Amino acid sequence: MNAPVVNGAATPATAPAASAAVARPDRPKLPEGAEYQADGSVKVTLQYPVEQKSVVNGTPQTDLVGTIVLNRLKGRGITEMLNAEGEGNRIRAMLEASAGMTGPKADALLGEMDGEDFLILSQVASTFLKRGAKTGQ
Repeated sequence: MNAPVVNGAATPATAPAASAAVARPDRPKLPEGAEYQADGSVKVTLQYPVEQKSVVNGTPQTDLVGTIVLNRLKGRGITEMLNAEGEGNRIRAMLEASAGMTGPKADALLGEMDGEDFLILSQVASTFLKRGAKTGQ
C-alpha cells in the first residue's frame, strides 16, 4: 500500500481501527455505556465489573471483566434462544450466543453479573433482532 503524500511528504497510511465507535442514524439508539463498533458489533462497558476466576496451568487466576462485545446473532444462536424454556433462559441463551460464550465460563460470568448490567446486555442484544421478534421482554 502506498503512503499518501501530504504537502510533498509521505505520511504513513492508517486504517480505522476495527474497534472504533461508528455513528449511523439507521441503527437503534443504544443505552449509556454501549457503543457500536466499526464491524457492527456493540461494546458494552459494565457498570459493575465481574470477577471471573479460572485455573491456568494449575495456577488460580482472577480476571476482572469490565466490557463485553456483542455480535449479531446467527441461526444457531436464534435456534438455541427459541428452544430455551422460560423467558430468563431465552434471554440468557441470546446473550451467550451474541457474546460467543459457552459452558461453565458463561454460566459463571452471567450468574455473577449485576442485574442492571444483565438487563442492559439483553437490551443491546435485542437490537440485533428485526422489529417484531420476541425475546420475552
